[in-house]
Amino acid sequence: MFQAKPQKPDGQNQFDRDGQQNKQQSMAGRASRAAQIVSVGLAITTVTALFCSPSQGYRTQARPAARPGGGVVYPEFRSNYGTIRWISDQMPIKVYIAPGLTLDSIIDPQLGAPMTNVDGRDRWPDLVADVISNPQQFQSLQVAQGYVPDHFQAAVQGINSWKAFERDGIKFQIVDDPSEADIHVFWTNHFVNKLGLGLFQNDIRGYTAKRSFPYKAIMSGKQAQFKPVVTLLRTTEGNGVTMPFVKMKASAAHEFGHALGIEGHSPYPSDLMSVYYGKGAISTNDAATIRYLYRCTPDLIP
Repeated sequence: MFQAKPQKPDGQNQFDRDGQQNKQQSMAGRASRAAQIVSVGLAITTVTALFCSPSQGYRTQARPAARPGGGVVYPEFRSNYGTIRWISDQMPIKVYIAPGLTLDSIIDPQLGAPMTNVDGRDRWPDLVADVISNPQQFQSLQVAQGYVPDHFQAAVQGINSWKAFERDGIKFQIVDDPSEADIHVFWTNHFVNKLGLGLFQNDIRGYTAKRSFPYKAIMSGKQAQFKPVVTLLRTTEGNGVTMPFVKMKASAAHEFGHALGIEGHSPYPSDLMSVYYGKGAISTNDAATIRYLYRCTPDLIP
């Protein structure tokens, strides 16, 4: 069964996805897990049009027709590594939204650029795990330039819009203690590449990075050392103006859709999960896709 409490080689509990940590082991002491790394952000992901059948596994087929209740399931929800989603043993998923805190002051000594550069998204889970395990470093984090208190409320509202799918098996709660969280939301004034150069020429308002483990291996008793899923939200638009409430709400909702397992982007511009953020709210296509995803047996779990 799913190992909610992965074990160290000596048999001691090392980490609990329900938020209980071994007091003798910090998050920094956990070895980096060997797993597929999936970073979601800039470009539309191109994937094979494979769909899952809850009883028959995967099959190749044309784009599906509208689901009951309206909406089309877009195949881009599936990553190149397979279908990724949370399972019931991991729920409720715990989400920590930092009150304006940024990780941008943490510099990669080799690159001379922030550790949060978008070319290094595969390292974000390790970065956040280390910061959370170091209270002094966490308390030294600064507030992102351009952040305003309304951004926090916008993020809460955007993320909570996915609560409409609790009956479909998606259960989560926002927590105040970062050490309990499975998903962490931090902030940045603007994104940079590995050279430290600002990326201002596009409307990318957020990135989400996560690592995932083979579901069958976990179910067969293999142990995993989980790292947090990390989302960064941008506080300003390309011209430096503070991100409006409506856009921030859409950004948070969009990135949380990625955190839940919609890996690519919808090809339909009117969908929240398109690169255009649609109308800023979950569309009928988004709803059909997330419901379809959570009826699938996953290949990977975060």
